[in-house]
Amino acid sequence: SLILQAYERLKSRLPRMQEQGIQVTDDASVVELFTETRVKLVEASYQNIKITTPEDMKTAEAFLED
Repeated sequence: SLILQAYERLKSRLPRMQEQGIQVTDDASVVELFTETRVKLVEASYQNIKITTPEDMKTAEAFLED
């Protein structure tokens, strides 16, 4: 619900933000800009990857073979 709330707020303010040159680069920045929640980074395994491309799938498959 937190991220949905943040994106709803972004949606209503996006045109003005674009005019002002304010960029949102990822989910964490949306949450920090539009809620009171601060995002924390947590160190984890390098095998904990985000899969967005076919190349990422190959990397994930290689991790599973280990």
